[in-house]
Amino acid sequence: MAMWHFGNTISLFSFLLFGKNLFLVNCIAEAISYAGIGFMPSLLLHTVVSFLFENSPHIKKSYQWFIVTGIYLPVILFTRVIKTFIEFTNFSLPAPVTNYVKPFVFWLILSLFIAAGISRWLLKMVDEKEERKFHLAIFWVVTTIAVFIGFTVLLNGYKIPYVGDYLILVSMLSSIFPSIVFAYYVYRYNYMEFVLRRSAFYSFLTLILICLYYFGIKQLSKFLEHHYLVNAKILEAVFVINLVFWFPTLKGSIQKVLRKLMFYRTVDSEYLLNELSHVISTDPLIHFTKLLKQVVESIIKATAIKSTNLLLFKSERIQITGAKQNVPISLGDINHIIQFFANGEFIVLNRYEIKDVSVINEMRLLDAIFIFPIFVNRKLTGILSIGRAKRGIQIASDNLDQLMIIANEIGSAVEKSKIIEEKLALERKMYENEKLSSLGRLSTSVAHEVKNPLSSIKAIVQVMREDITKNDPLQEDLAIIVDEIDRLTKVVNQLLQFAKPSSDTKTSVRLGDVIRSTLIVLNHEAKQNKITTFCQISHDLPAITADEGALKEIFFNLFHNAIQAMPSGGKIRIHAHCPPERNVIQVTVADTGPGIPKESFRKIFEPFYTTKQTGTGLGLSIVKKKLEDIEATIDVESDGQGAAFVINFPLHEPVFMQT
Repeated sequence: MAMWHFGNTISLFSFLLFGKNLFLVNCIAEAISYAGIGFMPSLLLHTVVSFLFENSPHIKKSYQWFIVTGIYLPVILFTRVIKTFIEFTNFSLPAPVTNYVKPFVFWLILSLFIAAGISRWLLKMVDEKEERKFHLAIFWVVTTIAVFIGFTVLLNGYKIPYVGDYLILVSMLSSIFPSIVFAYYVYRYNYMEFVLRRSAFYSFLTLILICLYYFGIKQLSKFLEHHYLVNAKILEAVFVINLVFWFPTLKGSIQKVLRKLMFYRTVDSEYLLNELSHVISTDPLIHFTKLLKQVVESIIKATAIKSTNLLLFKSERIQITGAKQNVPISLGDINHIIQFFANGEFIVLNRYEIKDVSVINEMRLLDAIFIFPIFVNRKLTGILSIGRAKRGIQIASDNLDQLMIIANEIGSAVEKSKIIEEKLALERKMYENEKLSSLGRLSTSVAHEVKNPLSSIKAIVQVMREDITKNDPLQEDLAIIVDEIDRLTKVVNQLLQFAKPSSDTKTSVRLGDVIRSTLIVLNHEAKQNKITTFCQISHDLPAITADEGALKEIFFNLFHNAIQAMPSGGKIRIHAHCPPERNVIQVTVADTGPGIPKESFRKIFEPFYTTKQTGTGLGLSIVKKKLEDIEATIDVESDGQGAAFVINFPLHEPVFMQT
């Protein structure tokens, strides 16, 4: 259609310019017009077939080439019409051309019906609701045009009195309607938005400049010259110089108004995303999780995206912020996406351009259309997934560039956050070591000062008990004193144990044997409290290098605490195994007691913190200290009904589990 209108424009322009029809110009112009008409059915089919190829990647390239070649074969027949027209000297339609009218119309109608059929087929193939609307509109438009042209030309509808001329006119104008549908699709869903904005802006600006000069400067100069005898050329020169001087200001104002009127959504998106990028780069990163939520919310607000997710890869899990934060997604679920970015290349992953089915399925799991990598020192540490837009609004290419910058800023923020966390952890460790060192020295001093007098008091009391008769009322009081002295002695021994440096006598120990032997010691106390013990220990647990005495003390404290937490009876479950893909032995000690409040999770490992009336608050502190000596970790879990302590013992050699 562009060639048709271009040829007609050349013919009309030459007539207006020279005041008469020029034979050579007219022949060339009409040849261009007829060539445009001749190519129109093939170009229409090529367009819809391109949509089909894009949504059917399984069609081989050789088949695609064969189909496209077949589409353009009818154009070869129509070249005779163009040649005949150029060689003809009269401006009326030559007779040989009329012989090709109905065959060409038949080919055009056939092309329209084929295009309608392909559009109908594409309705079932595309995922996007907006694309389905577009193909449905094209289907109805081209079907209507095919029926209308067929009735007008092939069925001689143009011969109907009074109506025939209008039918011919509408048939000639019918090609505008697919263009209108496509133009609406382009503008409504922001396809080719960069070209559209630039071309619209500069065309509008050029029109304003022409109008200012012709209707403003030119007319004002003529008026002043006619009434006040002013030199019009000098006056025009002055006005033009002023126009050039004020042009940048005028351009900026017009651009701002035009963008607000026509592209307000894009302007808001660019502003919000730029603001977000600034926030990420300047945030002190004190509340990093809060910043991640702000990033996701700002992206949704700026781009009207339905599903936005920010995934950061931790050592063995994924931290998800966004729509999928409550969905259990592991690293294995997005392994192909991770492999796609393995080379460290900073590119956007587009679901409509990727051919790997595995990657496409993983992107569907995330509801992602675009995925932006987050790198730290060229190592993938996360991804930013962007889903479909609300109400069919397409993401602008400028927004994609900004999102790429934001992903890069997030990577920098992650790196800074890690540095801050490491610094805080180091400072916390130094403070804790200093506190424990001071506490250890104080405990040792106090314990030694108290232990000797306690021993003397106990000896004196025991002698007094021997000197009096068994039925003496003082026997009961002296027995209470001995019990309290024993309790104080136990506290003093715990203080000494807490301050005692770690032992270097480490041997190869099997945790299963240590756990079973410790349970035997506490079995009697557990039965007295009506507590049932369930022990599940894998038979193929590897040995670890540790102090066996320290391990027994660790498990004794944990088991004893569990027993004391259930004075009315309950259950203790012990599970020891090697988790897959982790080089550790994990031991879980769970009870059915009252549980531990979340606000006490960290405090329970601090010295002298206890929730029991008779506790010293040193048991779990000793457990944690001895675990740290062998580079093991302990965590607590509690949902208000029972508590579970999870210990991870590191293995310095890889473990291959039998399947």
